[in-house]
Amino acid sequence: MIYEIKFTHGESNIFATSEAELVPQSEVIIRSEKGTFYGKIIRSFSDDANLETHHTIEREVTDEDLEVILKLEELSKKAKDKVRQLVVEQELEMKIIDVAYTFDQMQLFISFTAENRVDFRLLLRELATTFRIRIELRQIGPRDAAKIHGGLGPCGRPLCCSEFVYEFPNVSIKMAKNQNLSLKQNKLNGLCGRLMCCLTYEDSFYKEAQQLFPDFGEFVTTSEGKGKVVGLNVLKNRVKIRFGEYSKDFELAEIEVNHG
Repeated sequence: MIYEIKFTHGESNIFATSEAELVPQSEVIIRSEKGTFYGKIIRSFSDDANLETHHTIEREVTDEDLEVILKLEELSKKAKDKVRQLVVEQELEMKIIDVAYTFDQMQLFISFTAENRVDFRLLLRELATTFRIRIELRQIGPRDAAKIHGGLGPCGRPLCCSEFVYEFPNVSIKMAKNQNLSLKQNKLNGLCGRLMCCLTYEDSFYKEAQQLFPDFGEFVTTSEGKGKVVGLNVLKNRVKIRFGEYSKDFELAEIEVNHG
């Protein structure tokens, strides 16, 4: 089987093979040419899936492995403090998101965000001198940072990106318009400061449903005469029509669109 592995520190998901049958959310130890890592399975694929696999799952995490991982997490926290100190000393405009050792402690993975391009060559030399292992610095976006930190969305549930979204979808303001939502940024943006991923979930439904509805501002004929469309409620299948001094809601089936 082929499994997709997620890491907690911001490194991109990888695909790894295993002869054992494993289930999602299992924590595993992975081996590759670069070293040994630990991560979590998020989904599985058949062996004939067209996926590049350069890693092998060695085993599920054991009690002994968990003890090692806990120690590594403590070391990673101390390393994060040191990395942040070096960033401040060098006055670099970058924000350190996470720092993590690999399972074999042969590599230190550092993820950061920055508004502009950062020249971190001096920082990289200082890090190599300080930790004396391989250093990987990776710039990530605000959505990736939110995925690492997690949190609660406006709905009160854990962030989708940290729970089950495998790849970030393309989200546009047009999706909010299709769903007749408020276009205020503070209503549409997630913790990452970008448009919420969940705007995509019902977009196809609204696109399909709105083909049956008249457009805003269009004139239609009703039992009370001709009026102008001023509101749509796709979920309730109703249209709000304005007749001069007053407005009234109608079922979609009760109106006739005036073509031409």
